Amino acid sequence: MRILFTVSAFFLLGAIRGQSAHQSLRKGDAAYLKNQYEKAGKAYKKALESTPNNPQAEYNLGNALYQEGKFEDASTHFQRALPLANKTSDKADVLHNLGNAYLKQRKFQEAVQAYEKSLRLRPGDPDTKMNLQLAKLKIKQQQQQQQQQQQQQQNQQQNQQQNQQQNQQQNQQQNQPQPQNQNPPPNPNKENDQNKESQVQEPQQAQQNQQPGQMSQEEAKNLLETAVGRDDKKNARKYRDQENRQQPKAKGKDW
Repeated sequence: MRILFTVSAFFLLGAIRGQSAHQSLRKGDAAYLKNQYEKAGKAYKKALESTPNNPQAEYNLGNALYQEGKFEDASTHFQRALPLANKTSDKADVLHNLGNAYLKQRKFQEAVQAYEKSLRLRPGDPDTKMNLQLAKLKIKQQQQQQQQQQQQQQNQQQNQQQNQQQNQQQNQQQNQPQPQNQNPPPNPNKENDQNKESQVQEPQQAQQNQQPGQMSQEEAKNLLETAVGRDDKKNARKYRDQENRQQPKAKGKDW
């Protein structure tokens, strides 16, 4: 931080007002050197009351506020002091400290602009160059953080969408009616058909087990049920008698 100190020969406006402002500036400088920044700021403000638009009072008040951590107020007084400074070196100092105040407020782009303007007025200043590189590095880090945040937000949105889709699918599955019995109920007609098939298959199996030339039980039963009646018996005797009469009689033995 750079500060402009007053000199013994300081004539502004009238003799009385000039002396009052000069004394206030001297008191402010003495307090600043002792790190009594609040006391120094009050003295610089008193000097501004006596001599408004005093470049030294504006600039040194900005320095005192900066040391107190009041960076926004400090940048305001540096901006006021910039058009009031007459020397190129003084303007360069104001811009340098203005860049520092912006840097503390994390206004990195504004800080870069202030440092670059200071280097145009005083090229090659090592402190200003170093602070400029620091401000540019902060800008790059800030951009990286923004990209990471955007990526995280996109990932969160995608995760939320996936979770919503999964929840919807689960709700749809739960709302669908579930069958109580996965196995179909027994068909009584089918069981009766199976029993009939087993009953029909039994005589077939018996016929398959029957040996050739043997009468099956079913045939024997049918034969008994169709036994010959009386007329059939008479006819059978008549048929046998006729056969006996038609047969030739045997000759006697010829010897």
